[in-house]
Amino acid sequence: MSLVVGTNSWASVAEADTYLTDRINATEWFSLNVSPATPGAVAKESLLVSAYYWLSGSPELEIPASVTDTDVKNAQIESAWFLYEHYTELNERRAAMYTGVESFKLSKKSENLNIDNLQIPSYIMGMLRLYGVRNDTALLAGEYDE
Repeated sequence: MSLVVGTNSWASVAEADTYLTDRINATEWFSLNVSPATPGAVAKESLLVSAYYWLSGSPELEIPASVTDTDVKNAQIESAWFLYEHYTELNERRAAMYTGVESFKLSKKSENLNIDNLQIPSYIMGMLRLYGVRNDTALLAGEYDE
């Protein structure tokens, strides 16, 4: 399935190109194919669709597919670029955590793995503040009229 704005993407490839034109260190974006050469290959469309599913699947967000908000589009584009730059590391950490690894040490580098470290980055969540979902529960003590 290719990218379809309003179905599996908020932003078009053209909008991503425009946004990333002024983004520091995004030069590689412009050397990517628009569509994947084979299913699952890295391309602009596959990155944008993956970012869409990452954001729309977050329990912290409720974003309708039909939204045309510039902040949502920018957040999706930033997420696509983030996935391009860090997907391998995220996937390796996710696999390690879900197979029981809590920490590791490699030469002089050590890291404690925490599921909170796999969340959508705060600078992206900040763009989506209007679509955040709070699941706070409060227990009220006392007597109340019905």
